[in-house]
Amino acid sequence: MSVNKTLISQLAKFSSCEVADALIKLKLPHGGYLPGIEMYSPQHISGPTSVCGPAFTVKMVLQSDTAAPKPDKHFVDAAEPDSVMLITSPPSTRSAIWGGLMTARAQSIGVKGVVLDGRCRDLAEHRESKFPVFARQHSILGQSPFTRPSQLQIPLEIADPTSVGAKGEPGFPPVTVHPGDILLADVDGVVSVPKDLVEQVLELATKGRDVDGKCMDDLRAGKGIKETFALHRGK
Repeated sequence: MSVNKTLISQLAKFSSCEVADALIKLKLPHGGYLPGIEMYSPQHISGPTSVCGPAFTVKMVLQSDTAAPKPDKHFVDAAEPDSVMLITSPPSTRSAIWGGLMTARAQSIGVKGVVLDGRCRDLAEHRESKFPVFARQHSILGQSPFTRPSQLQIPLEIADPTSVGAKGEPGFPPVTVHPGDILLADVDGVVSVPKDLVEQVLELATKGRDVDGKCMDDLRAGKGIKETFALHRGK
């Protein structure tokens, strides 16, 4: 199952916050949020850049892991036009898994952007190309000899390595992203929408935007938050 382009273009009109709010209403405990991953290009957590498209997933492993499978093609060459690449690396990795040469190839294919559960480097090159890069951190070290690609187009679990529950409580729940799930990334962060929930998310996000617009108008007119929320949000 793939999501048609019309639905993707409609979803792209919303912010990551609006989409996450809709997913919370649909009882996803994490709201689809990929915590700790932020915009590094074309600006650092600034500007109007937003990307929205089906996930093309890549799993990186340590170079020393000789047992893990190897892809037949270079992982960037294998990427699909209009996709948003999602790449994971082992949590202990301090080297980058994405650099300027990869951005050049991804742009030539028509990839919309890349989301890294790991580090990027060559920030000036990404920014000069105006290619959207979202990452957990950045580095000066390249991929080799530290990591290598292993599997393409498999489900990836994205967990927040800093999330620790207090007093035995569970930490922030991980998000499983399947190939073709829709990734939306902007200045506020990255959200993953399961393929089968896109239409419901669109409906709820549209309603949420209307309600928030009415709240904003009233608050700017001088009304209090409590009365405004009671009127428009019912609480």
